[in-house]
Amino acid sequence: MKWREATLGELAERGGGLVQTGPFGSQLHQADYLPDGIPVIMPKDIVDGRISVESVARVSEETVNRLQRHKLKPRSIVLQRRGEVTKRAFIRAEQEGWLCGTGCLKIELGGRELVPEYLYYFMEQDQVVQWLEQHAVGTTMLNLSAGIVAELPIRYPGVKAQIEIASTLSAYDGLM
Repeated sequence: MKWREATLGELAERGGGLVQTGPFGSQLHQADYLPDGIPVIMPKDIVDGRISVESVARVSEETVNRLQRHKLKPRSIVLQRRGEVTKRAFIRAEQEGWLCGTGCLKIELGGRELVPEYLYYFMEQDQVVQWLEQHAVGTTMLNLSAGIVAELPIRYPGVKAQIEIASTLSAYDGLM
């Protein structure tokens, strides 16, 4: 099996994807939040690799349309960018159109060279966790930018092998 290496940013760009921070506070205000509406994923909502909707913030469809570039697509990854910077969640089809919130960033991949499911599990490795923590800035609270995350080195096999690896790990997760 031949393994390749590239940065996450290079792979995202080549596949038509992106690494992007959520909206800043000046774009999404407290007054935008409603009791009902479309969920906005915040760091507190990332629990055990999934999105918890127990206390998720919500906004109107108009707010989502205004912040369209922050809408989530299936098979993207949301990563906490402040504090516990290695928490991430895999976005499922039923979460399409939800917003990546302040304090998070989203990773979208085209899947041509790097499969999103493989990346999700790759990011769980100790050396990746250490890399993110070492490259985050800040002494009181760690912070990641899209630029830092785009520099993350990725080691990956061919697409078929990535799919097999992710499928095996996903099946194992399902047993737990």
